[in-house]
Amino acid sequence: MPNPTAQAQQQPTPGTGAKDMTGQRFGRLEVLRYAGTNQHRAALWLCRCTGPDCDGQQVTVPGRDLRKGNTRSCGCLSRESTANRSRVHGLHGHPLYKVWQGMISRCHNPRHRSFPRYGGRGITVCPQWRDSFEAFHRDVVTGYERGLQLDRINNDGNYEPGNVRWVTRPENGRNTRRNDVVDFRGQSRCVTEWAELLGLSYYALRNRLRRNWPVERALTEGADPARIASVLGNVTTVSAVTR
Repeated sequence: MPNPTAQAQQQPTPGTGAKDMTGQRFGRLEVLRYAGTNQHRAALWLCRCTGPDCDGQQVTVPGRDLRKGNTRSCGCLSRESTANRSRVHGLHGHPLYKVWQGMISRCHNPRHRSFPRYGGRGITVCPQWRDSFEAFHRDVVTGYERGLQLDRINNDGNYEPGNVRWVTRPENGRNTRRNDVVDFRGQSRCVTEWAELLGLSYYALRNRLRRNWPVERALTEGADPARIASVLGNVTTVSAVTR
């Protein structure tokens, strides 16, 4: 017959400095016990969902997601919220609805292709926007025009009131955290801005620089001479460095 004491001793315990979250509640989730770590060495916790129709379903959740409010149920809250939106708001056809869906997926769906640059960096959607398209629509619809993109003012901050604005695609590109900066003839500009000023494709210019083209050639080949003269003057020497 199994020895209960021996079984208890085999249960994993939080590592040094990790706070024991057993018994705490996060939304509908009640923490049952520590469940080891994931591939990133983040602490995992076995939780029981107390949703009315969940029958005590258990899920394993990273402690960080519990503390930040990223995960608050076994998935029942999201299903209920989706059902309520379908019945109530009637705004599925609004262009902002797809913006809202994409924002949530980037931040909270690990299978989304952009998750590593958003949710994987700790970027989240504030609870009121995540749970309610109406709240998101109410807070951001002012200033929206077709073709504009939703941009975070602080690129390391969350999607929340006060940290978003509507910008054009080039403006949004300038705010990306990995946008290379090119210094040439006394001017320091990001790749997106150089491409816009010289009438070049951003992707073509980026690829040229990645293939270690001389900066003068990368910026001028195929560009309109009038634009080159306007932006760079007469290009006769190369004095540039890409950082």
